[in-house]
Amino acid sequence: MSGNFDREARQYLAEAEKKATHRGWFGGNKLEDASELYAKAANAFKLSKKWKEAGDAFMSQANVLNRINERDEASSAYMNAAKCYKKNSPQDAVSALQQAVEILTERGRFQAAANNQKQIAEIYETDIADFEKAMHAYEIAAEWFHGEDSNAQANACLLKVGVFAAQIDQFDKAIEKFEQVATNSMDSQLTRFSLREYFLKAGICYLCTQDYVRTRQALERYQNLDVSFEQTRECNFLKALLQAAEAQDEGLFSDTVGDWDRLTKLDSWKTSLLLKVKKSFGGEIDFT
Repeated sequence: MSGNFDREARQYLAEAEKKATHRGWFGGNKLEDASELYAKAANAFKLSKKWKEAGDAFMSQANVLNRINERDEASSAYMNAAKCYKKNSPQDAVSALQQAVEILTERGRFQAAANNQKQIAEIYETDIADFEKAMHAYEIAAEWFHGEDSNAQANACLLKVGVFAAQIDQFDKAIEKFEQVATNSMDSQLTRFSLREYFLKAGICYLCTQDYVRTRQALERYQNLDVSFEQTRECNFLKALLQAAEAQDEGLFSDTVGDWDRLTKLDSWKTSLLLKVKKSFGGEIDFT
């Protein structure tokens, strides 16, 4: 059955290419026909699970639509191409989405642009595992979401930026993003409960800078920003970590981490950063 779809797709493709290269008085009409035929070819390729070919056909459709200045339809074709490419050609998916985003921003459709920019970030994160490019893509998406008052989505992207910045040792940038999300979350009862987690992440990043004076100042600032923070496990954990770090006491540091981990399992991100702090003491590392 998939062979039939494949043959059908290639027939549509051949017809589309003939129309797309036609030279004559009624070229515009031929290009509209070509666009429809490329879409039919792409959908037939999808049915035969030829994802790269389907993506290529949608890209050809987008190029034809650009030629007749149907920019909104072209952006949709690029997005359709990206969905196909995402199956097994993630870098091609990124390229297709970037072209969609270019059109969307040009048309002032920043909410849609932000959604697609976030998809680019997710592909870099999950399919390509390029965390630096993921970080930059999430940062752009956050800016556009914020401009459209989609603050929850902006904050989610900013948290991703903070996580990736810390992973590539850009601790000041990570701190800035976590503190920005904390500030954005202070005025809502729905989001205030997450402040302790944002402060914890930022606090661990401060410890990674090995500037313990700044770390102590940050903890004092967090307690002033949120009076309930002083009573939290997160605040006490950071204070104990700071005390151990200032004393360069490896045993106390490991015990503090171990006590926390027994009650609340540390995720891999926090664990890796705490290992960096411990490594700065110059001794062997063992949190077990």
